[in-house]
Amino acid sequence: MKLVPGPASMELANKVSSILGLRLMELEYKTFPDGESYFRYVSSVENEDVVIFQGTHPPQDKHLLQLCLLSSGAKDLGARSVVAVVPYLAYAKQDRRFKEGEVVSIDVVLNILKQSGVDKILTVNIHAPWIINRSPIPIENLDAVGTLTSYILQINLKNPIILAPGKKGEDMSAAAAKVLNADYGVIRTKRDINTGAVEVSLEDINVNDRDVIVIDDMISTGGTMVKSVNTLKSAGARRIFVGCVHAVMINNADKKILSSGADAIVATDTVPNNYAFVSIAGLLAERLRKL
Repeated sequence: MKLVPGPASMELANKVSSILGLRLMELEYKTFPDGESYFRYVSSVENEDVVIFQGTHPPQDKHLLQLCLLSSGAKDLGARSVVAVVPYLAYAKQDRRFKEGEVVSIDVVLNILKQSGVDKILTVNIHAPWIINRSPIPIENLDAVGTLTSYILQINLKNPIILAPGKKGEDMSAAAAKVLNADYGVIRTKRDINTGAVEVSLEDINVNDRDVIVIDDMISTGGTMVKSVNTLKSAGARRIFVGCVHAVMINNADKKILSSGADAIVATDTVPNNYAFVSIAGLLAERLRKL
């Protein structure tokens, strides 16, 4: 097995290689003045099982094309197989047509990756797990919620409750609650497909004078999380801790969340960010050992 550090996930690739006791392949990489990417495999990949670490977080299109170049290049040079470790898989939010005429972006992305020689995708908490069954490439979706929640165990919590927004909320909050041995529930969300505006509600959940942990798979603009924190504050929450697997944090989303009343943000290192107190390197290494 040969580990290839793509430019989007070099730090994570280094962590995983250290755990596995394997050296990363030397990869020559540069960006031309016009912005195009250049890669060269310094050593042979012929008849090798190649594992490429390359997230597709912003800038998504650039990172996605780089993954295609690395995979296609490896296959062209004789690699036996290519596994793409994509900690954050872009375009999974557009998993269906919400309005007539829309392009189902994730289907296009997966087909492009297949045509580029990717034999398998190893990802973490994919935003739309239901796409796995229709993917043209096998996708293995690792769950980092337990790893994330284990870090939160270090906090001295008072009568905690775990909440998660959206239709995946119950599964996510239940998984976290097992680690913390706490109550859990769902923050109901309703999104306007035209404006993108989100409404949130707690329904019958009592958070008065309780420490609340709000967990989501990803935070992008932070709109849902800001409204969730505001709602929890109004309902009397004692302290609010925000946890997410993918801290994309567009347009100062983190500052908006903290300003709305969150006491802290905890995230993993699937995406480079300032709140990556939890690493998924061990989770990835454990799975790669079994390849």
